[in-house]
This record gives sequence, structure tokens and C-alpha cells, in this order.
Amino acid sequence: MYRQRIRQEVIYGQIREYMQVAEQVIARREALGLAPGRVWTPVVGRGNEVVWELDYADLATFERENAAFYGDAEAGKHWRALWQLAIQGSTHDELLQEAPHIA
Repeated sequence: MYRQRIRQEVIYGQIREYMQVAEQVIARREALGLAPGRVWTPVVGRGNEVVWELDYADLATFERENAAFYGDAEAGKHWRALWQLAIQGSTHDELLQEAPHIA
């Protein structure tokens, strides 16, 4: 399994707007038949940070779903609106894999 995690800081005072757009992104992903993703916020730490998590069965699924998402005009419109509410330079994207069992 692979997990994509995207962290970003939201412009102060814009979290409600960010979450409204995030709901549109999630709805569009679901409409396209893609992993919807979840949005988390820290209990402690940066008060304006959000963390997206999306799970994929394998790398092929990750590649296929990203191609479908980024190739969709409506998804792109919502994604760009979301990024207008993020602080430039604060985004960190990572792709994790389940830890292997070492023989």
C-alpha cells in the first residue's frame, strides 16, 4: 500500500473557505471514481496546517488516479482554488510505502 500525504499551511482567517473548497475537491475525486482522500488538522502544533492523506493499493493506481485527477478540468479548477488559500512555499508532498518485512 502507498499513502500520499500533502501538508500545507492555510492563510490565516481562511480555514473555512479552504475546507469548503476541499469538500469540492473530495466530491470531484469521488465522482471520478478516485480515492477521495481525507483532510486532517493537528491537535497541537501549527494551528493553520492541514494534512491531506490519500491511500493507493500500488504505484500503478497512484499514477492512474493522478493522471485522471490532473487531466480533469473541473478537478483542476477546484485544486487551483484550494492552492490560492495556501501559504506559498508551505506545501510538502510525500509518498510513503508500507514498511517491508525484512528476511
